[in-house]
Amino acid sequence: MMEGHMATEDDNDNTAQALVEEIVRRMTFDTRKPAVSFVPEESVKPDLLGSFLGGDSYWSPGGVPVTAEDGSPLYPLAQIRCSDLDLPGYPTQGLLQFLIGTDSLYGCDLSANYDSEAENGNRCVRYIPTVPEVLASDEVVTLPHIERSSDNSGQELFTPFDKDFHGCALRAEHIEEAVNHECDEFDPAYERVINQFDPEMVAESEGVLGDVEQAVIDRMSAESAASWIQVGGYPVFT
Repeated sequence: MMEGHMATEDDNDNTAQALVEEIVRRMTFDTRKPAVSFVPEESVKPDLLGSFLGGDSYWSPGGVPVTAEDGSPLYPLAQIRCSDLDLPGYPTQGLLQFLIGTDSLYGCDLSANYDSEAENGNRCVRYIPTVPEVLASDEVVTLPHIERSSDNSGQELFTPFDKDFHGCALRAEHIEEAVNHECDEFDPAYERVINQFDPEMVAESEGVLGDVEQAVIDRMSAESAASWIQVGGYPVFT
């Protein structure tokens, strides 16, 4: 007569890990969205009519610089050439420019009404629908390089970039991104999937892992295709 096999700690751990892997697989399949990740190519100089990060120059129609409400210049944070996107609901031509101030928060005012243009004058996000085929030198805005120092008036200037960074190209990579735990969509997606499993098995896995949901979050974060420079997919809050 054969004796029944008693589950060992390794068996329980393997079962719990298998549960986490299956939850992650189902959530990834259920929630994936197309996105474009932009990879900095630090050895490639910015194309001012392409996608790039940072730098001291940018293209502006008519060569008109973008300024803060006090008249000081706004600096390019990033630019996206929309033909790089190829995403549903996004433009397929033109440029999306992000310009920031040189104050300690780079133009961010946490007390501002973000629906009010008048209260958001120290930064700029603008879409330019038509882009020339050839860059005209008289339409390039070139600004003094900032090295986390002060200007001639003694005003302290700030930049999020290292002092030796002069901008670089961004390479577009099309990806699929699953929901992340910072999104409102995460909890409903997790509940839909966890309810597909035997509650007793989930409870046993909780006993092994301590927190199945946290284990799922950790695994999905480790496997995420998302990047810090991205269009589409899910938002990330920091």
